[in-house]
Amino acid sequence: MKNTSNNLREFHPRIDFDSPTLNHSKIILGSFPTWSLTFSNDGKLNALKTIERVKNGDIQFYYGSSNNRFWYWYQTFFDSEIFLENVASIKNSLEKNSIGITDMIFSCNRKDKSALDKHLTERTYNHLFFKYPQKGQTIKILCSSKGVMNEMFLNSAFFNKHPTLSMNESKSFELQNTLLQSINGNPDLVKKPFLRVIECSNGGSIECFATPSPGSPYRKLADFGLKSQNLDDYLNSYLKMVFTWLRS
Repeated sequence: MKNTSNNLREFHPRIDFDSPTLNHSKIILGSFPTWSLTFSNDGKLNALKTIERVKNGDIQFYYGSSNNRFWYWYQTFFDSEIFLENVASIKNSLEKNSIGITDMIFSCNRKDKSALDKHLTERTYNHLFFKYPQKGQTIKILCSSKGVMNEMFLNSAFFNKHPTLSMNESKSFELQNTLLQSINGNPDLVKKPFLRVIECSNGGSIECFATPSPGSPYRKLADFGLKSQNLDDYLNSYLKMVFTWLRS
């Protein structure tokens, strides 16, 4: 009898489980690909995924869903020379700008074909994706949602695995508030942080900055400091701030 649960388990197609660590000082960090962009142990299921990818116009790369806006944002605010549906073009840009890219989850189960992170269960996390910063060095990690940053990345399991790292709450909120004020955002509306500063015992640091979800960027935008501004104007100001931070 087939092990149905094992056959339905999904695996990340681009992360090497045995050597996931990136050497970059700038990293883009997501959660897990959508259903059509993962693979399973069931050949027939993988064939169905291929059919769905073609039908949807998905590309086989990070943020490859046709509904995902991430590479449009990257093109608009970071590198206007990329071609949105050309993986080689995107890879060349990342390499040119010394940016690593990975996701937080190696493998998981999923409720139906849901694209929501809350429907990803029994997760195996990729908590070793970065190298510790050297003394005086800052590693920058752009997280593609608050959920990626606060719930998948900087959770208790992460800090148990990395005992030499600790959160600097005061620096985190000071930097977050300073950046919000630069785009006329309201810090009092932010219920969950979008920026975290982590310090390493050797004197290095890690800054993590979250964007709204590229799949549904207007949802809970108030939690990123939106007051009464036009939604598009505020989103664009926020994203420009994030990608300027990544570039610096």
